[in-house]
Amino acid sequence: MKTVLKILISLGAVLVAWPAAALNVFACEPEWAALAQELGGDKLSVFSAITARQDAHRIEARPSLISRIRNADLVICSGSELEIGWLPLLLTQSGNDRIQPGSPGFMEASQFVTRLEIPKVIDRALGDIHPSGNPHVHLDPRNIAKVADVLSGRLAELDRANADTYKARAESFRERWQAATQRSLCTIRTCRTSSTGRACAKPAAWSRNPEFLPPRRTSPSWWSE
Repeated sequence: MKTVLKILISLGAVLVAWPAAALNVFACEPEWAALAQELGGDKLSVFSAITARQDAHRIEARPSLISRIRNADLVICSGSELEIGWLPLLLTQSGNDRIQPGSPGFMEASQFVTRLEIPKVIDRALGDIHPSGNPHVHLDPRNIAKVADVLSGRLAELDRANADTYKARAESFRERWQAATQRSLCTIRTCRTSSTGRACAKPAAWSRNPEFLPPRRTSPSWWSE
């Protein structure tokens, strides 16, 4: 009996000594959950409201999500009305003042990047459109870098004790992400037509961005220049 008691006491001491996460992060989409985890490491406990196989437009404000967001210190979502069908209800039902819009604990990624495809005319006859522009800002890798800078600053603001850690991890991520982005861009520009006659695909969001559009000419060779 004494041996069992000693083991339990030892385990209890280990659990007490184990560093608890400083912040609870509620991410609306998995891309922001992954980014937060990369920037915060073991300082964060990160939860994603949806999986990569789910449609962010069609999520229900389930009790389980309300329970999660109630304890969050930071909410990060795409914004631009992508989550309009369920996020407002979660925020209202959470009773959590720390994460309400306008507070340091609420962040919409699309507010910190150049938004594309903002409609000039809002008409239901045009179908399902986003009045604030395309909310899928994560499809342009350069936007990830911009959001990362803002997010790391927000983490440092909410958890000043670990501000140096967030800064160091952000610098490391920025270097690695820039290198990866450059490699991807080089791959796109050197991609040549295959033997089957089918051109190599390029990311849709990049092709919509003016900086990545080819010059106005008929030759498709721009992507291999």
